[in-house]
Amino acid sequence: MELTIATWNVNSIRARLNQVLNFIDENNIDILCIQETKVEDNLFPKEEFENLGYEVAVYGQKRFNGVATISKFGFEAVEPYPDQKNHKRLLISKIKGITIFNAYFPNGQSPDSEHFIYKLNFINNLKKYLEDNYKTEDNIIILGDFNVAMDDIDVYDPVAMEGKIGFHIKEREVLKNLYQWGFIDTFRKFNKEKAFSWWDYRAGNFWKNIGLRIDYIWATKPLADKCINCYIDKRERKRKKPSDHAPVVAVFRLEG
Repeated sequence: MELTIATWNVNSIRARLNQVLNFIDENNIDILCIQETKVEDNLFPKEEFENLGYEVAVYGQKRFNGVATISKFGFEAVEPYPDQKNHKRLLISKIKGITIFNAYFPNGQSPDSEHFIYKLNFINNLKKYLEDNYKTEDNIIILGDFNVAMDDIDVYDPVAMEGKIGFHIKEREVLKNLYQWGFIDTFRKFNKEKAFSWWDYRAGNFWKNIGLRIDYIWATKPLADKCINCYIDKRERKRKKPSDHAPVVAVFRLEG
């Protein structure tokens, strides 16, 4: 069977509900992981997705952060990631034998702030959690808005971005350290060119293609070997009142 998984920072689910519903319906998405839902759990529009045949797991808060995983296949397990300091940023679910980490990494605000330290610690602690609880042979996907462009090819201008939030050397180092635990970037398996998933709303940056690739679908090798495609769907960024992020979609060919 083919399994289609997408990640998308929607920048408010209530502001973009119809766009998200159309996206999963038109693209036959099996599992959609969204970030920055910006809504408390009891106000998340679950019924709209249930009407399309999906089950929904949510972990959100008012006005900020928030993640949700939307699955055609239900859930074998769902749990919030521990130690988030009242920031609802990461939800762990198990679907079809795959453990999925749906993550919205902290932005960090500025390299000289306590928020930046929190961001570095968040990434480092996530690696330790993986080391303590999983093996690289497990079927694991970590995806979402990581708020870090990892390599020069992931930014419009590495020189202009050097030292700035989202491309600071310390962020890149800890993200690469997490990656080296045992992940493969499914997008880079198929795409070697410069490409972006986020463009600032200001100054028409999307149309100038001034962006960053900060949204990822990483998989452990057993799953990455079964990935047959991964792409950034820029069409959604072209729509009226879009999120500043585009969805990333990966397709896996699984047994059974």
